[in-house]
Amino acid sequence: MKNLHRPVMIKEIFSFLPTNKSLNVIDATFGGGGYSKSILEKLNINELLAIDRDPITKIFSKELENKYSNFTLINDRFSRIQEIVKDTKLKEKKFDIILFDLGTSSNQIENSKRGFSFNKEGPLDMRMGLTEKNAFNIVNKYDEKNLAKIIYEYGEERYSRVIAKEIIKERKIKIISSTLELSNIVKKCVPNKSKKSKKIHPATKTFQALRIYVNDELNELKQSLEKTINILKNDGLILVVSFQSLEDRIVKDFFNHNSGKRWRSSRHYPEFPDNKATHLKIITKKPILPTASEILINPRSRSAKLRVAQKL
Repeated sequence: MKNLHRPVMIKEIFSFLPTNKSLNVIDATFGGGGYSKSILEKLNINELLAIDRDPITKIFSKELENKYSNFTLINDRFSRIQEIVKDTKLKEKKFDIILFDLGTSSNQIENSKRGFSFNKEGPLDMRMGLTEKNAFNIVNKYDEKNLAKIIYEYGEERYSRVIAKEIIKERKIKIISSTLELSNIVKKCVPNKSKKSKKIHPATKTFQALRIYVNDELNELKQSLEKTINILKNDGLILVVSFQSLEDRIVKDFFNHNSGKRWRSSRHYPEFPDNKATHLKIITKKPILPTASEILINPRSRSAKLRVAQKL
């Protein structure tokens, strides 16, 4: 299988990584292995532990496993990051770098059989691995209220109720079994004015919502971030690349709440200090964005945001 995934903002990420010492690294979202490969090639690595829930990543890890004895890939959810470390030879170690790339891999999107793409004919699946839910059952069995809630909460789609109503209407006539069927249903629900004013495909948010819900992505991220503090060395770095606002908000809030940063529940109320212990120092006051040249080469990088924090 050809590896289609291109790592995002790799130059920016490397600008934060120390070059003057031997490092223990976790690549918490191995994907196509682009980050792991570059880190192993360019830095002094003691151990690199890669994690990915998708079984297909084993195909892309073989080259690194054959070449580097200090590289290990574990197929598991990154919400179990601390438990994974305890179950390996690295259980006594702390880590200098923990890296997350939260984007869906091009290897997943381009494989029509996985059901992630609204542009390719394939089954309604969207499973990244290690989950019992799939998009087919949600689209064909959930009631209208729950469908609308999922599409609104996880896709931030303003036409969620219209889309849910149309899905219910269409599935009464015929089971919705393919990605293009669903994509076409959603397209009918988005007004032409909105289609013209936005650069993204009208089904983007609905597909995002289903994918996030199927894989419980937001809870996975929250749990994983909380556990990183326990396995990170003092002065160690957490680097997170996110691709949509829900993920970025979780990362931003996690960094803020663990850095003692003042926050407000509303702009009409005074700021309050966070009650949590201070574990982190925020390195990137604002998220770093990809350059125009990178977006030109890799359009999927256009929505990426990089945030970095350091353990105190």
